[in-house]
Parts: sequence; structure tokens; C-alpha cells
Amino acid sequence: MTLFEQHQLPCILESRLSKRYQTLIMEHMTVNSSNAPGVESLRHHTQSWASTQATWRFYHNEDVTFPMLSGPMLGLARSGVKESQSRYVLMAHDWCHINFAKHHSKLDKTKMSHALDVGYELQASLLVDANTGAPIAPAGLNLLTSNGIYQCRSQELQPKQSHLDSLFDSIHWQEQLDLDKPLVHVVDREADSAKDLRRLGSVHWLTRTKKGSTFRHEGQFKTAEIISRTISPDLKGVISLRGKEGYLFVGETTVELHRKSEKLASAAPTCRFVMSLVTDDEGKELARWYLLSNVLDVDATEIATWYCHRWNIESWFKLLKSDGHQLEKWQQTTAESILKRLITASVATTLIFKLYSDSLDEANEFKGFLVKLSGRLTKRTKPVTQPSLLAGLWVFLQMCEVLDTYTMDEINAMRQIASSFFAQSV
Repeated sequence: MTLFEQHQLPCILESRLSKRYQTLIMEHMTVNSSNAPGVESLRHHTQSWASTQATWRFYHNEDVTFPMLSGPMLGLARSGVKESQSRYVLMAHDWCHINFAKHHSKLDKTKMSHALDVGYELQASLLVDANTGAPIAPAGLNLLTSNGIYQCRSQELQPKQSHLDSLFDSIHWQEQLDLDKPLVHVVDREADSAKDLRRLGSVHWLTRTKKGSTFRHEGQFKTAEIISRTISPDLKGVISLRGKEGYLFVGETTVELHRKSEKLASAAPTCRFVMSLVTDDEGKELARWYLLSNVLDVDATEIATWYCHRWNIESWFKLLKSDGHQLEKWQQTTAESILKRLITASVATTLIFKLYSDSLDEANEFKGFLVKLSGRLTKRTKPVTQPSLLAGLWVFLQMCEVLDTYTMDEINAMRQIASSFFAQSV
């Protein structure tokens, strides 16, 4: 049974290309070294160079399009949402700079924050379980280049757009994906503009606003900071924040999405203003968030918790970059090839998400086994991490490859040879 058959994933690539795609997904179940960021070959015993050539041909094949590669990723997203026990599913959105300043062969790089910050900008969306905070699957990848925007949902290069215009296009597309549960789109402070939030209409959203942003509250225009002073937050419990325990206080009120500089012909829509405060044992403030949301049928504490779950997308970016696939070291010379490989890596990380979130005894036993194989030290409070699963799984896949390639007699002979060098049985 193939990988796609096992998970019942759609794939409209022709049989030969589908088989190669599944092999590439498995070959991304690894933690790359920054000095060797290329695609690893599982069949390295016999055909490493042939595998490298096949990978190059696959990413440059015109019959391999972004929507075709995205089919399995969206299939995993749909099945993950269906399995979730929560009423809502969160769609976390964020941007990530992919710095390729030293990659002179990439001719379609774009300048980002400053002259040395050159490369591609990734705008991604990650589905997250609203109850557990567990990541489910990516459900949108856009890559900004000097020529335009490549999107996982379209093969054609799209014209450049502002952050929010591109985001709103993605949101409206995601609302048409026919997922099993309603989405709540979670965005950081980029989307706290009252004018832009009104553009979302009936779409469920949650965003953090800056303390200096103004809204209409009790008939007056006030900043978020001043509005928060009118709220008496209640203690809701103990949470973990940046590795430390803190006390969570939550309070809320209602505001109008109306800025002082705007003139609205009709009444401005209202939304919830939730203040979330975290303190230590001595009452010292550890974090304070001003949150806006139009989701009305959940408790304010749940709104605050949802925003904490948004950090999953930051962890995923880290897994793609420094902790896992070394994205900023990839040698593909065009953004088109980079996005194709990025979609492939996204499917691989989604399968890791499924294993990481599985709480069955046999899954926990397998995860512990992979962590041992990875050789990584983990915290007692967090014995399993996604990078350790990736690293351990690659060792396990190589072990299976060796067992398929060599007989036990050949392996025992190798052990004897090794023991003659290392003075003990290996």
C-alpha cells in the first residue's frame, strides 16, 4: 500500500510522478544539516546520484503543478479537521522572511525589510485544533518574489499585492475549501485595522491589536490601552508561557470597529475586546494582549487561549528553517522550484504532526523509540519534540532500507569487520 492510499489522499499526478512524489515526501522526513541541505536519498546504498537527478527533473517538470502537489496536503487538512473534536478549527496566518542574500544564482529574489534581507517572503496558513492547540496541516502557501506571487492553489504567477490584500484573498479561498468545521482566522497585529477587519464580513476572525489603536467604546473614541483600564479581569487559571508558569487573567468588553478619522454612513459593526494578562507569583506582568474577535458564542478565556495557539505557526516556521529542513540553505535556483519543494516538505511535516498529536499507547511507544534513535536530549517536561521525531524517523527509515538491501548474514559479517576496528562487538 502506498503512502497516498494509506491516508486516502487525492493525487492527480500521473502514476510515475505520483510514485516519485511519495518518495520525495519520505525523503523529507529528516533533519537536514546546514552544510548538507539537499534532498536526502533513502536508497543511497545504490543510486544516490540517480536520486539527485530524479529530484531535479521532478521539480522542473512542467506537468508537476502547484495545485497537483497541494492535493495531498489539503487532503490531510480535511481529514485532520474531520477528526478534531473541537467546535471550531483555527487557521493561523503569518509571514516569514526566507533570506537568500548569499544565493547569487537565484535571480528572482526580492528585497524585504532592508538591503541585506533579500530572498522570498512566505505567507502561510496553518490549521490548528482549537481545543488542544495541536497543529493539523498547512492550508495555504504563498511565495512573494521580485516578479510576483506564486500560490499553492494556482500555477500562474500572480501580481504583487499588499500583505492584507493577499491575506484576504487566501481567507476567502480557504472559506471555500468545504472543511468539516467553521474556521476562525487568527492573525497577529498586521490585521488590526478597523477598516480592513470590516472587509472580512461574516468570516470568523481573531486578531491582536496594538495598544495605541483606537476604537469607539461607550460612545467615545479610546485607545486599546485606555479601554483595558475599564476592564476588571478575573483569574482563570495557571498557564505555561515561554517555559514558565503564570496566572492568566481575562476580561472583556464590546467595541465598535470605527476609527476617529473615519466617517461611516451607517453604524459600525461591533466586536469583542478581550484583555488577556499573565502574571507571575509576585504579580509581575509577564504578558498582556489586547484581542479583537467577532466570535460570540465562546467564553473570553477560550478566545485568549486560541491566540496562544497561534504560536504553532511560529514553531512550524522554525521546523522548516533552523530546527528541521534548513529552508534558507536550499539550492534550488528559482522560487517556483523552492515552492514545489516547500509543499513537499509541508506534507512531510503534516505526517509528523499526526504522529506527534496521537496519544494512543502504541503511538507513544513509537515516539519514545524515535527520540532514542535521534540521539537528542529532550526536557523532562517535554520528552518528545517534532525535530526529534524527524531526526529519529530518518534513522528508522534508513534501518528499514538496510534490512531490505542486505541479508542478516551480510549484516553480521559487517558487524564482525567493525568489531575488529573498534575492539568490541558493534
